[in-house]
Amino acid sequence: MRGYRPDAVPPLEIHALSELRAEAAALLAERFARQRAAEPLLPEVDDFEPLLPEQGQVATRGGEAVAYLGGALDGDLARWQFAGHAAREPEALRDLFALQAGELGVRRFMLTVPATDPVLVDVWFRLGFGCQAVWAVREAEPVEPVEFGGTIRPATEDDTQAAVELGGVLAELQLQPPSFSDRPVPSVEERARELHECLGDDRFVELVAERGGRAVGWLSLYRRPEGDLRVPAANIDLAFAATRADVRGSGVGLALTGYALAWAVEHGCRSVTVDWRSVNLLSSRFWPRRGFRPQYLRLYRSVP
Repeated sequence: MRGYRPDAVPPLEIHALSELRAEAAALLAERFARQRAAEPLLPEVDDFEPLLPEQGQVATRGGEAVAYLGGALDGDLARWQFAGHAAREPEALRDLFALQAGELGVRRFMLTVPATDPVLVDVWFRLGFGCQAVWAVREAEPVEPVEFGGTIRPATEDDTQAAVELGGVLAELQLQPPSFSDRPVPSVEERARELHECLGDDRFVELVAERGGRAVGWLSLYRRPEGDLRVPAANIDLAFAATRADVRGSGVGLALTGYALAWAVEHGCRSVTVDWRSVNLLSSRFWPRRGFRPQYLRLYRSVP
């Protein structure tokens, strides 16, 4: 036949995710096996199909599924989360993004990618995405206590003012360059209400660092629900931490972190998770030095 090439590559064909969910689940299982080989402190998962997003597309080549991409709209933002994509042929994800970005009609995009999979990370960087945040994990192991000239204790309702003041520290840092967050600083009423709710919820552990009768640091632990591709069994999440600017570098943050790790061990936790904005200079330097290893990266792209 004229024009026949025995080495010709079959073209990509695009299908609705609803039509090939089993095939997409197999792609996700392969991706997650690579992740767990690189980072054992990820959850054990037996059934991937229920974790798949409802909407999306699967790319096939020669009848074989080679990639899928699926997510949902959140206002004017398109989100693809922990189970939002996987690929045997990573380049096909660029085709799927081009298709979905056109169909969704938005110009802001957020995506979660395995931090230990440089090939997948490269696909999204070449599509103009940049790293915005990091999810990380470490073993729940005790560390050498740090003396900071004060004490650490559970928070009470009497700590409302300290909660308001320290609760605003992180938000104010995120507003500054190079983070440029557009999230407003919580109001006094919002922060007071949040403390009251957390103190009445046994999923939370609120800790205060005091020095000279003054609250100088705050740390919140959270029993984050399992059932996704991030949170392992017997885990506690380090959900919030802040210290006053005038005590930074004096050991308050180290002491709070050490206390939290000791608490985790005493309460049967095997791992501790945390997340931070990669553009927050303080957080992005503090947590990796405490032994936290990236699990996922949150990537973001905004088209002017």
